[in-house]
Amino acid sequence: MNVGQRAISANIGENCALVKNIPMDDDDESEFATLLTGVKRLRNDKINVYQQRKRQSFSPRAQAEKVPLETAAFSASALALSAHFNTGLQKKLQRRIRQGQIRPEASLDLHGMRQQEALQALDSFLGNALGSGMRMLIVVHGQGYRSQSDAVLKPLVQRWLANQPQVLGWCPAQPRDGAAGASYVYLRVE
Repeated sequence: MNVGQRAISANIGENCALVKNIPMDDDDESEFATLLTGVKRLRNDKINVYQQRKRQSFSPRAQAEKVPLETAAFSASALALSAHFNTGLQKKLQRRIRQGQIRPEASLDLHGMRQQEALQALDSFLGNALGSGMRMLIVVHGQGYRSQSDAVLKPLVQRWLANQPQVLGWCPAQPRDGAAGASYVYLRVE
């Protein structure tokens, strides 16, 4: 075993001696530079990756104005939004709303109403709730099983809520409150 180790170390010593015996000229750097023609020397060895990015300018979010009922154009054939929350609403609060942990302070049932009747009732209900300082509401719009084609009131209510600046978010209710036939509505209280 000792003989093998001596043989290996002698072999390593011979190889190192070969490397040590290579003559080094002063012209090696100039020869190397001629081999690399067209290559420019870096003035700084650090690369600034942030310099290449474009700066994005963010404008403050414009306050949306309340959309009057007469100018709101709604079509029943458009797809309904399932849930919407304002980007400033905390994730934990969104989860509590979805899970129905915040109990609604008032409810509105729109079953059997026509579109204009439902929008007027919803507008007055929302105004009364804001005047009373309520935050959490429930709007029962139904799932549209009795409609001849698709659901009419559900997408109508959801699109109307999307255009209201005082509404911070809405989502389908829990089964105990009406499931997909009702929506929790969370309001901004000023």
